[in-house]
Amino acid sequence: MRHIFLFFSALLTFSCIAQNVTLYGVAPSYSQMGRISGKWSYNLNATSAINMISQTVENKNFPAGHTHFILQAMSVYQLNKKWSLGGGYAFGRHNIFGLRENENRLIAQVSYQHKLGNFIITHRGRYEWRQPVNLQIHIRSQADIGRYQFWVTYPLYDASRTKKGFYLTASNEAFLYFKGATNGPVSSRNGSLLSENWMHLGGGYNAGKTRAELGYCFQALVRNKVQDYRLFNLLQINIYHTINWDDVQYWWYL
Repeated sequence: MRHIFLFFSALLTFSCIAQNVTLYGVAPSYSQMGRISGKWSYNLNATSAINMISQTVENKNFPAGHTHFILQAMSVYQLNKKWSLGGGYAFGRHNIFGLRENENRLIAQVSYQHKLGNFIITHRGRYEWRQPVNLQIHIRSQADIGRYQFWVTYPLYDASRTKKGFYLTASNEAFLYFKGATNGPVSSRNGSLLSENWMHLGGGYNAGKTRAELGYCFQALVRNKVQDYRLFNLLQINIYHTINWDDVQYWWYL
């Protein structure tokens, strides 16, 4: 938490003098979860980010348009009611304002979930090995990134009696860049170890096998070597669909 505090303190300190880029957009996401057999389950996710407003910073144009699209497939093993392990693969297509990159990701993660009163709290630690390919110069690079997410869900219904109702959510995810890519902006390390952070606030409706969620996401990352920031304000639209809900007795978040 201390590193996250320092990250945002630096962001506020330099916001008046740095050439930050503030973007506004929308991020739709669809997730499907289902039981394979026994304690094994799968998770499929498709996420997109779209910048909705064009702007010019330091005579450089940042046009509106699609910036990121990620497809992810995970296999999850439920150790018990609280702990789970997962691994999988993701493919990303990035358009960083005209510079296009494709990216392969190998993922390993561990999750721990518990209750605190009526709150459902999820901790997720993830390691990602990334291989972005700069499609302009056709050069590959590699990155090693750790991610820690703290997620809180508050059902606005009696979960002991029903599986349907409204709920509230809040989360924070910190990105630790152990090694950054060197062939372009995707997965590059431009700042300290902690150079990217996502915060989310939202709410939704749980219909049993399907949850629909609407929220606000604030993404901050160091975008260049002189410590300028890219600040992305996103309207998140999330759909979660579970196959065989009665067999999957845990909440899973991306």
